[in-house]
Amino acid sequence: MQTNDERGPGRATMSTAVLAAVVLVAGLAVGAGATWLALSRDDGGAAASDGCAEFRNVDVAVAPEMYGVVVAALADVTPDCVQVAPAMRPGIAVAQGVSMGGELPDIWIPEAHVLTTEAYLGEATRPRLLVRSLANTPVLLVGGDRARRWPSWGDAEASGLVSTPDPESSVAGALALTAPGVEARSIGRSRAESQQMLVPFAQAQGARRLNGEDDAVQPAMFVRRSPRLVVTTEQDFSTVEGRDDLRDLTPDVGSPALDFPLTLSREAAEGSRALARALGSYLASEEGQALVAAEGLRSPDDVRGTLPAPSAKAIGEAVLSWRSLSVPSAMLAVVDASGSMDFDAGTGSRMDLLADAARIGLGFLPDHARVGLWVFSIEKGGPGQDWRELEPIRRLDDLRFGRTQRYALREWAAEMPGLTDGGTGLYDTALAAYREALRSYRPHYSNAVVLMTDGQNEDPGSIGLQALLQRLEELRDPDRPVRMVGIAISGDADLDALRQMARVTGGEAYLAAQPEDILGVFAQAVLSR
Repeated sequence: MQTNDERGPGRATMSTAVLAAVVLVAGLAVGAGATWLALSRDDGGAAASDGCAEFRNVDVAVAPEMYGVVVAALADVTPDCVQVAPAMRPGIAVAQGVSMGGELPDIWIPEAHVLTTEAYLGEATRPRLLVRSLANTPVLLVGGDRARRWPSWGDAEASGLVSTPDPESSVAGALALTAPGVEARSIGRSRAESQQMLVPFAQAQGARRLNGEDDAVQPAMFVRRSPRLVVTTEQDFSTVEGRDDLRDLTPDVGSPALDFPLTLSREAAEGSRALARALGSYLASEEGQALVAAEGLRSPDDVRGTLPAPSAKAIGEAVLSWRSLSVPSAMLAVVDASGSMDFDAGTGSRMDLLADAARIGLGFLPDHARVGLWVFSIEKGGPGQDWRELEPIRRLDDLRFGRTQRYALREWAAEMPGLTDGGTGLYDTALAAYREALRSYRPHYSNAVVLMTDGQNEDPGSIGLQALLQRLEELRDPDRPVRMVGIAISGDADLDALRQMARVTGGEAYLAAQPEDILGVFAQAVLSR
């Protein structure tokens, strides 16, 4: 996010003039973005000479977008004998500090009122909300001549062409994640469908960051002929120079917006309330709104084209999902190919439905995902071996013998219905698959074995369940975490055994009780973390 010095000559000149007028003789920056002010409306800072026995210190923290506005306003409204240290601090950083036991600033102006809720601050005392919004700036999608305007935020983000600031440290980025959910009702899309669109968005961004890209997301980060889009704010977009090709390509459904509330700590220092009220009144005045406009921000009443604000819960859930989904997947898919997988499931056999789910699931995974495929039934791999490797774990874009791993897996998915026979050799296969996933472990990936079965272990010569669980626990390595994820296909599967295997390795087990559940459960299992 740009500071005032980075936002173009006009705004830098205004901020420089303000600072020159208000900084004391020794008033250099104190900490990141902080300037000491000891001001009087009448004499510009000589309050001590009028008989102040001591200054009262008021701690003020301001979102970077509002910092220039607030510094200028404080020059006019700070009372005698009050000393102010306005610090430029991103709201998420303040909220994280408070949630870990830190103190709220006396006066705090974050990027969005959602940051002032318990969901962000934890059990700490929430501040008093004095003014809901001092200004606002919409969150936009910006691109060049080759970029397109998508009909919705969900469609744009699912395209894989959108780069966003890290939602864990940027409110604009977090709001971009929730936009598909907020717009869903107005465009006739279900909440579940909008949530699924987060998957390709997060994984595409994760792939770019894995390759050292998208570390610093800015409006003009792509060349003129790129089809890519960037999440930014209207304020930052207004300061871009030398790129007349850039356009606001935000979907017509509207934009999320930063709204900059004015809050007061419940344990604020003496004099803080009066200063906060004076600041709020000044910024609501004609003179204050001129300062807001000069910084490229909108009046708080100007909500043209903005979407409703999401709840703190919605933002928290989206950011948590993003944190999980943006980590690339490395998985070994292990599929039951016993005779019972031929049982009719209404619109085909159980294996037919699972193969269809696998083909669809492959479409969700980006090229950098690593996927391998085994099938199993008693002695499927030859005498004494219940598993057969169809493809080792490789990147989906890995090219071997003229075909990619993705293409090879799709071909095998079409052939799997013809591979079914025999009994269920579950336990030996689970142990062998876990060992293979450990051997193929990749750091910076979410490593997992996805074990799918419709039955119970039927191999009389295999390892027993308790011995299997003990071996899995012994093999588990906290420095090389690999999870076992189980999918029980129908009520015939041994869900309890799958759950025990999963828990020992830090994974989960899921039940696809009905044939129509298979795709949803498969996607949930594959994308779990």
